[in-house]
Amino acid sequence: MKSRTWPILLAFIATGVLVSACDDEQAEAEAEAEEAIEELTEILEQDENPDDEEAAAEAPDEPVIGELAPDFTLVDEQGESHTLSDYRGQTVVLEWFNIPCPYVVRHYEEQTFGNIIDEFGGLDELTWLAVDTTWDNTPEDTLEWKEETADIRDYDYPVLQDPDGEVGRLYNARTTPHMFVIDEEGILQYMGGIDDDPRGREDVEDRQNYVAQALTAITAGETVDPSEAEPYGCTVKYDEDS
Repeated sequence: MKSRTWPILLAFIATGVLVSACDDEQAEAEAEAEEAIEELTEILEQDENPDDEEAAAEAPDEPVIGELAPDFTLVDEQGESHTLSDYRGQTVVLEWFNIPCPYVVRHYEEQTFGNIIDEFGGLDELTWLAVDTTWDNTPEDTLEWKEETADIRDYDYPVLQDPDGEVGRLYNARTTPHMFVIDEEGILQYMGGIDDDPRGREDVEDRQNYVAQALTAITAGETVDPSEAEPYGCTVKYDEDS
């Protein structure tokens, strides 16, 4: 019920109670009207924000499989703002990223991420966001890296800047890369390593690519399995003073 209508209803109830009373019952009627108004006010005030408690319960402060992914807002290397919940309705992959990390370098040279994006319809069908939590990284560093690696990257997705580590800590990001897959409803479906080959010793086609598996399951409406795997790579370079 809208807040502008329920005061009118309260007044109507009070008037009805008082008009129907005889003079010698005026005091008693007024007391009854007051009590009725108090009770109805409590009910209506609860109805004003029926979803407040539910919304709070649905906003986890850490990543939990099967629950809403923690929301955040970060700017990318171009200064454009990205809020995770704005991508509701799209499948989102978060890729924790660090420019000099050899594990990251290897996956870009092998086009691991680009191949997954290709497989699932490109960036029109899949939202892919890298997150750089390296404490001393700057947007200029990211822009320079993008220019230097343009020949091995088929997709120019944003690299979100998280130098204070707030979002990295929110997601308990431990390594680069550390991957998170979020479905169209904003539910976290997978978190962990990109695949089962930390040292890159297997041929690409022989690796179990957990992110690709998760996306396949989500597309088919099936349960993601595994939904978690041990992440591997370089440790995330958090700002120790933040």
